[in-house]
Amino acid sequence: MKVGFKWLQEYVNITLTPEGLAERLTMAGLEVESLEWVGAEFEGVVVGEVLSLSPHPKAPNLWLCQVGTGEEVLPIVCGAGNIRSGDRVPVARPGAILFDGRRIEASRIKGELSQGMLCSEAELGLGEEAGGIMILPRGLPLGAELSQVLALEEVALEVSITPNRGDCLSLVGIAREVAALTGTSLLPPSCHVLETGPDIQELTSVQIQDPELCPRYSARVIQGVRIGPSPSWLRRRLQAVGIRPINNVVDATNYVMVELGQPLHAFDFDLLEGRRIIVRSARVDEYLRTLDGVDRPLSCEMLVIADATSPVAVAGVMGGAASEVRPDTRNVLLESACFNPLSIRRTSRALGLSTEASYRFERGVDREGTVRALDRAAFLILETAGGVVARGVADEYVRRWVPLRLSLRVGRVNQILGATLEPEEMARILRGLGFSVAGCDGGVLEVTVPSFRSDVFREVDLVEEVARLYGFDRIPTTLPSGRPQALERKEYLELERLVRRVFTGAGFYEAINFGFTKLQVFDNLKINPDNPLRQAVRVQNPLSEEQAVMRTELLSGLLRNLAENENQGVREVKLFELGRTYHPQEGSPLPRERRRLAAIAAGMWSEPFWKGGGEGVDFYHLKGTLSALGEALGLEVRVLSGETAPFLHPARSARVVVAGREIGFVGQVHPEVAEEFELYSHPYYLEVDMEVLAELGRPAPKYIPLPKFPAVIRDVALMVPEEIPAASVHCLIQEVGGEMVEGLRLFDLFRGGKVPSGYKSLAFSISYRAGDRTLTDEEVNALHGRVLEELRARLGAVIR
Repeated sequence: MKVGFKWLQEYVNITLTPEGLAERLTMAGLEVESLEWVGAEFEGVVVGEVLSLSPHPKAPNLWLCQVGTGEEVLPIVCGAGNIRSGDRVPVARPGAILFDGRRIEASRIKGELSQGMLCSEAELGLGEEAGGIMILPRGLPLGAELSQVLALEEVALEVSITPNRGDCLSLVGIAREVAALTGTSLLPPSCHVLETGPDIQELTSVQIQDPELCPRYSARVIQGVRIGPSPSWLRRRLQAVGIRPINNVVDATNYVMVELGQPLHAFDFDLLEGRRIIVRSARVDEYLRTLDGVDRPLSCEMLVIADATSPVAVAGVMGGAASEVRPDTRNVLLESACFNPLSIRRTSRALGLSTEASYRFERGVDREGTVRALDRAAFLILETAGGVVARGVADEYVRRWVPLRLSLRVGRVNQILGATLEPEEMARILRGLGFSVAGCDGGVLEVTVPSFRSDVFREVDLVEEVARLYGFDRIPTTLPSGRPQALERKEYLELERLVRRVFTGAGFYEAINFGFTKLQVFDNLKINPDNPLRQAVRVQNPLSEEQAVMRTELLSGLLRNLAENENQGVREVKLFELGRTYHPQEGSPLPRERRRLAAIAAGMWSEPFWKGGGEGVDFYHLKGTLSALGEALGLEVRVLSGETAPFLHPARSARVVVAGREIGFVGQVHPEVAEEFELYSHPYYLEVDMEVLAELGRPAPKYIPLPKFPAVIRDVALMVPEEIPAASVHCLIQEVGGEMVEGLRLFDLFRGGKVPSGYKSLAFSISYRAGDRTLTDEEVNALHGRVLEELRARLGAVIR
């Protein structure tokens, strides 16, 4: 929220500098994110007085003006017709620079000397009015710099308001905090309004049909207003806090919203059917064209403000175009209400429409402050737009605010804070914030919470208020007492730590992606409609279509990470993610969550250096990383051929199996999928189920002593059909050899030459060793012979 320093000073006497105030507010929990010095966007413009006017002899639409600045009289040629002799006006003397960057110089206009220029609001950047000269108050001193006499120099504080502090979304709310911090008094604005019109009961009525969503609705009627631009001081203040001026009536409502934190809305009273207000839920198939010109469909869960026939506003969000205040509006109805914050938040999300009003209603407004805001707005409208105010207020107050009383134990406050505050100090702090405090009886203060502090409902909330205003920096530092206790060991956390060590050790960086994704991603990944991965959990109120469903895979997020890196010129990418996927389950409103491990690699696995070129990422790099993970876990990870996932290359992917259970897949991302994500590279990807790994557990490490007896190495080369993977040969050798096979390594793969078509040659090195004796040649030959025989019989191998 933007807070104008000078504007704030109207409600509290501030002796601090803007920088000092920013520090005090930040230490009290209202973080000031930035200070912005805002000044006039023009130079050399002073206050002048029109001394005389005469027609230009050669141009009937121009005037020859004699303008006094207190020191000199300047002849200026002017084309505006709204000035009169005696008016005080902005004068840009020769050398002045205007809002649009133009530099003013003396010149001749149709033969007449013009030593300067009389300025409009638009030319000074003070408004949108460009059709006439800006008329200044007559009391301004001649020759004075316009930026100084209009107090255009301002400091804007950008204050970050937490969601529970809706009371601080106003200047008066911030001023209350400042007053409590500095020990001064709050100076609330005048809300006295002169009622000279007819009784409001004769003009309109208010009916609330849903008290749960609208506990209070107040309205005033002002007749005979004249719609036009607001005074420059009002427009400048709204612009300083980022609100665009519209007209004097609408600007008054926005001014009060910023000032008091109560959103208001002005209806053209004559455009309300039946000239009455009904607060109700929207009906089936109702639509409303809002002030932004959009036709919005309404649902039965939304609260609307309606006249006798149809909705005229979405309650707490935005008004309707059909009843907006227009240039010919003469009678207005002002709305000031309190709505259910949750209802406003849901409506705003459903419509995709967030406004200054909804932002405040979502955080809660003061139920007791609706009439005060009405009176303040009526006062400003009378001042800027004229008219007469009807007597009384149409105030439908169906759910009255009940004051909350809390007991604050002095000893408990000091125990929590580790301080020694006196009861009088605590009472002073709370009274400064608007709380009512009864005398201390038995070490207990009886505190009544004000209506604008809906965030305070427990004793500890009062303790926080005392701590904030007393100053966290004044509370002495103390070490907590207590005996440390060992935390329960979480096996899955240990597993995740080990995974991180393995993958970071292999050169991967960890990525963290959102659990939401878009529906289109299933098409991008070439997932068929009948694939279970398409069964995604939909988000009821997504922030955008990019986050419409919960993810069922991790690949899409990592592909987006890879594409972003490639777009930034980073081509060597290795990323892994420990995340969750979400899958619907019948009979349960909550999805089934699965912890998954995914990794992607593209580009070069190792960078080139002086001794040779680098090595490009391929299937075996990710397979090797999986093997390293299996070794760290004490599990044998097998990579077997077979059907994997639709987004992987069918001929360059494999299943990942541990202890006979399939836990994932590894392979090259399908080229069509890579093209969908606009990738330059051909990445490789793996994904495994962490929950299965957790179930399998991590076997207890066993000590194996150093061997005392020598090993016997036998190499064997054999031909097998192409469809038999090397892993099958590996497993069979291990099975037949049993514990005697200490080591087994594939060291050669050969095709062509004397190897027939449809076959491949595999060469293994087998290490035989016994733990209790030296194996004889006879024992090794017999065991090796059985291995070869089983290879021939079961796999059709031909020994070379």
